Amino acid sequence: MKRMVVLMTLVLLVTGCTKASTKVVLPAQAQPQAIKDVMARVADWQIANPSKHHPADWTHGALYSGFTAWAMMAEDAKYMEWLKSTGQKLDWQPHKRVYHADDHCVGWMYLELYNLYKDPQMLKGMKDRFDHILANPSDVTLKTGQQKGKDRWWWCDALFMAPPVWTQLSAITGDSRYIDFMNKEWWATTDYLYDKDEHLYFRDDNYFAKREANGQKIFWSRGNGWVFGGLARVLEYMPQDYPDRPKYVKLYKEMAARLIAIQQPDGFWHSSLLDPASYPVPETSGTGFYCYGLAWGINRGILDEKTYLPPVLKAWQGLLSCVKPDGKLGYVQQIGADPRKTSADETEVYGVGAFLYAGSELYKIAVRNGIQTASVRLTNPTAQFRDYETISLTWSDVLKKNRSVTADNAAVFDLKTNQFVVTQTVDSNADGKPDELLFQLHLAPGQQKEFWLMPLPEGFTKPQTQEITYGRFVPERYGDFTWENDRIAFRVYSKALEWETVSPGIDVWVKKVRTPMIEHLYKDIKEKKSYHTDNGEGLDCYKVGPTLGCGGLGILAGDKLIMSRNFVDSKTIANGPIRTMFELTYDAWDAGGVSVSEVKRISIDKGSNLNRIESWMTCKSRKPLALAAGIVTRGGQETKTLKSDENWISYWFAPDEKNGMTGCGIVFAPDTDAQLKEQNSHLLGIVNQSCGKPLVYYTGACWDRGLDFRTVEDWQAYLSAYAAKLANPIHVTLTK
Repeated sequence: MKRMVVLMTLVLLVTGCTKASTKVVLPAQAQPQAIKDVMARVADWQIANPSKHHPADWTHGALYSGFTAWAMMAEDAKYMEWLKSTGQKLDWQPHKRVYHADDHCVGWMYLELYNLYKDPQMLKGMKDRFDHILANPSDVTLKTGQQKGKDRWWWCDALFMAPPVWTQLSAITGDSRYIDFMNKEWWATTDYLYDKDEHLYFRDDNYFAKREANGQKIFWSRGNGWVFGGLARVLEYMPQDYPDRPKYVKLYKEMAARLIAIQQPDGFWHSSLLDPASYPVPETSGTGFYCYGLAWGINRGILDEKTYLPPVLKAWQGLLSCVKPDGKLGYVQQIGADPRKTSADETEVYGVGAFLYAGSELYKIAVRNGIQTASVRLTNPTAQFRDYETISLTWSDVLKKNRSVTADNAAVFDLKTNQFVVTQTVDSNADGKPDELLFQLHLAPGQQKEFWLMPLPEGFTKPQTQEITYGRFVPERYGDFTWENDRIAFRVYSKALEWETVSPGIDVWVKKVRTPMIEHLYKDIKEKKSYHTDNGEGLDCYKVGPTLGCGGLGILAGDKLIMSRNFVDSKTIANGPIRTMFELTYDAWDAGGVSVSEVKRISIDKGSNLNRIESWMTCKSRKPLALAAGIVTRGGQETKTLKSDENWISYWFAPDEKNGMTGCGIVFAPDTDAQLKEQNSHLLGIVNQSCGKPLVYYTGACWDRGLDFRTVEDWQAYLSAYAAKLANPIHVTLTK
């Protein structure tokens, strides 16, 4: 038969970079935008031409897996909405056979969406199913025909269907029983079906003695493709320190080496891996998963790029030759258990899933092409969602791992979403050189994510966001210093306002928009409009007065709370988009016979309701000072909470009669010995601290008419979760 295209010649140009050192002259169809364009075309065709198979069976499970990878990188939200709608129609339940791996495959999509949307229903169906299996494990053998409805993984493609779901559920729940069960069953199947000489899997034991027309053993392309894809998906969610992880990596490398040795000149792996002459036409469902799996290993630094990239590109070119102009993917072997012939018009949803998976990994290669990268691996060690988690990399560590990065070109690429994320460099010493590189991410319970730290590639622009942090000194309004993020806003008073208010307290401006608001409130002030009235974005309804307000710092001398006067100087250090940071200086004051001055560094990150306060007191006393971070109480409708076992304070109250409820809170790090008490009309956290040693704590506020909180329980849960985050920081590994 005639092939539809002639595969392009690939030219390799090796440069002197450390990781990702292979510079490839990519054909036009393997450029980043071209990859996305063809993925969209294939996905659109599949949505417009739905399969007649049950939407929860294995055929769709494979489709949804690749489709989820595409939806995360697509600019159009319709693909993710299609997945969500599908899950809702299925009530987020696995298919009907309790033990059969095919009926677990759909769970991968459910759990991936749970990681994004936190809906417990997305998790419950698979957890209930697997809990039942754990409580009632199958006792049958792996011999075909003896399963009696309690199937174990007796066929090789089962290793794609179920193990990744078990592994991901273990990561989400923190329950090692799931991954341990997967591990035991994986190796039982592998010991039974894996040919250690050929480094390939028999489909099942029916094929042990069978041979192809050329006398070779029968190794089915799609079955082995699904094992190889399943390996990559298991490794993605398997902890780096899991005891048997090296065995999976060894198996993966063995298969990878064998696979590139038997790839055909046209870029495909034909339906029979060792007898391609008997099945001379292309086959895309196996080839798609080989392309995906090999590219996945290159992108994670497991496979050598110089060796494995040419086979990946050949495979991609072959796959593209099977995509019709309308997006239909052909040459997909129909449902079966052994090698069979196929044709240009034959398609199936699982082939589309494999194609989308392959595109999602090749896209990474195209973006990175020839650019030096360092790898940043992040792990959430807790069973809670970590939203808007700020990752700080010290600039010296950045340069040690990737010398090609500069303050101007620094970029961070998310391997899960195939997108660049918003970054910020911070020069905290004001010496003209960065000290930190910041970026943010969301992590589901137990989730691992990997990023590339790299110079921004040509043709890409740095991502921007309207949800930012922002602050400034406001000379036109008595020298306020005001700052905000996408959740809340604050203000402190300068010396110029001492004619009216003397206070080191923190004022709160509540808001109900994600975009900047404070300049609009100052405009209202200038135009003599009341900024104490909600302008549609928020308002000032909080009163500080001569108090600590919402998280200010004073000193206890005996039973007396002594506070400084207003700040006399300010210095902006960083101003968004991720972090705003500034310093305030306070002149010396008499704190019970001790002259004390203070420099206070305040920072707030996007997505957080709490500021980080770092206070340096200067004095000549050798005795520790009783530093007191506090929240003023106002009486009336209020809820006061001192949570000593978690080191936080909460105050929930009505600041006036018409603007709802405001919450204030203070959280201390778990290693801070803070005494929590109510005193001097304040809720206080008291820490005995020597002068010259900084006190660090976190304080902030919320509003029940904003976008995030409705009840005091919501606010208290937030403070509790924040304290848990401080006790369990994200694990960060930065490597070349």
